[in-house]
Amino acid sequence: MDTLVTIAVIAYNSEKTILDTLDSILRQTYNKKCIEVVISDDASADATLSIAETWAKEHSLTFYGIKCISGNTNKGVSANCDSAWRSASGDWIKTIAADDILLDDCISENVNYLCKNELTHVLFSNMIPFTEQGREPPICHDKSKFLGGPDEQLQILLKECYLLAPTSFIKRDVLIRVGYADLRYSMIEDYPLWFKCLKNGYRMDYMDKATVLYRKGDSLSQQSIKIGNLKYLQSLYSFQKDELWPLLSFFMIFKKWDDSVIFYEKLFWMKYIGNKNTILYRFFHFSLFLIRPYKVQEKIIDSFR
Repeated sequence: MDTLVTIAVIAYNSEKTILDTLDSILRQTYNKKCIEVVISDDASADATLSIAETWAKEHSLTFYGIKCISGNTNKGVSANCDSAWRSASGDWIKTIAADDILLDDCISENVNYLCKNELTHVLFSNMIPFTEQGREPPICHDKSKFLGGPDEQLQILLKECYLLAPTSFIKRDVLIRVGYADLRYSMIEDYPLWFKCLKNGYRMDYMDKATVLYRKGDSLSQQSIKIGNLKYLQSLYSFQKDELWPLLSFFMIFKKWDDSVIFYEKLFWMKYIGNKNTILYRFFHFSLFLIRPYKVQEKIIDSFR
């Protein structure tokens, strides 16, 4: 197992959690001389970068190499990932947010799978959510969505982003060929990347094992106290309109309507009322099911599965 793997740590204002992430890299059972660590900081306003640089100095001889990169201005998660990926030297890249944690066998399990499945280009696995109270049951992919080729998987992706980004393990050559991150969408790096991969004929593979601990909380895409992050919502909606909608069939017109309702519902409430996920907002949100035929249809289909 001498495959060189780059672990790309994506950081922004992560001073409270980044050491947990970096120390999980130290615990990897994979040969550390075959691990490169790239820590990319998006102009954090806290001590994230200094913590990362101190850690890098302490462990500089442990790994194949450690790089710390940072810009002078905050550009968003897509540009942050793009910088890390372009700085990588590994044959494969494992991207991890600086608040998540790699399980000890994460890299070993992924590389072992690749040794047995040489045609794999993009690999996903399962993740275990956790909070301060402890771990929760694993979140697993739906195996049936990985059975088809790139075209079949793309049709599923047009309807939903079903891939668990924290678990991704991608070949660097694939990133080079698809042009790395799509910088048009500053706050959403994963959905556009999977879209480009599938459009270029790279199918997604699945390993039914947990490899990552995913920290639950108010991240960009998973809000609990807040309704959402406006820049993230704008990036997602722009991507849907630019890339997904043109490929939807006529019979998926309600999907376009549904995307619009979700976006403008949140935009209206956040702009004129506030960004707290209150009981009143949740009532408003669920009442809109009456004008979301696509969502109603999906609920009916799910009830018969």
